[in-house]
Amino acid sequence: MSESRGSRLGAGDAARIADYTRAFRQLDNRHGGGSTLHSATGQLAWATGLIRDGRYTETTGRLLFRELADLAGCVGWMSHDVAQGPAAIRYLTMAVHAARESGDRNLTSHLLQCLARIWGYLGRPDLASDCIALALYGTRNDAHPVLRAGLYALAARFAALQGEAPEALRSVRHAQEIFHEHAVEDRPEYIAYLDHAELSSTLGEVLLFLSRSSGQPQHATSALDLLSTAAAERDFARSSAFDAIAAARALLVVDDLEAACATGLRAIRIGSHVESARVRRRFLDLVREAQPHESKPAVRDLREQLLAAARP
Repeated sequence: MSESRGSRLGAGDAARIADYTRAFRQLDNRHGGGSTLHSATGQLAWATGLIRDGRYTETTGRLLFRELADLAGCVGWMSHDVAQGPAAIRYLTMAVHAARESGDRNLTSHLLQCLARIWGYLGRPDLASDCIALALYGTRNDAHPVLRAGLYALAARFAALQGEAPEALRSVRHAQEIFHEHAVEDRPEYIAYLDHAELSSTLGEVLLFLSRSSGQPQHATSALDLLSTAAAERDFARSSAFDAIAAARALLVVDDLEAACATGLRAIRIGSHVESARVRRRFLDLVREAQPHESKPAVRDLREQLLAAARP
């Protein structure tokens, strides 16, 4: 039991924190992290103070720390989406510690994979791989199967980024087998995003990485199949923009410039309405990869439009 002399807290207070997290997560998915980060940061400060100063039983404490961890993870992800890397790492690290305090190993592993994604984005796939290995070990006995499939998908991503093609392909197979054999609907809200579309998108990007790093363009063809599946099932603009950008990059690899330009323009139409530094950075990735083909008027026009869309 907390020895604080503050207000007595109960399950209702944990549920109130969960309500805020649910609302912020929905807004982030629909409009990007920049739309509500300031409000979410303030709410996290409120929740942290509430728990720090409150009194509660051990059982209630686990509930409170679980919801605090989920809220801090949401704020960390929003910070990542607006390119505030140090703040994102700070909030996600706080979230991992709170999740461990709650005893929820699945939530802890989910937050570790969020932290891994940020390290990968910052150019440290080695640290990202360490986070995924820790998450897989922590849930070795009781992992939710959908979460475990997602962890293997990310293990494949970071292996591919480090040029470890055989390991990446093994993890791709593990992710697909676990998801298709064991996928269930009773997944926690914090991994509700990890549906068939998200898995297909992540694995499609893995194969896109491999098509470039291994010099085997056939991987790009497989990537296009997965990215098309993801695009057909998406609900949110930011995710749809990521899928379209990745598909355009894969089409460049297989030298289908007409389709690459059409898909790139679709990505601009979708992604321009989202307040996300990550989307803008992906636009610039596509600009760079299209540069060898800029002698083609359509590619030159695409690059100009991407540069305009990438401006904050």
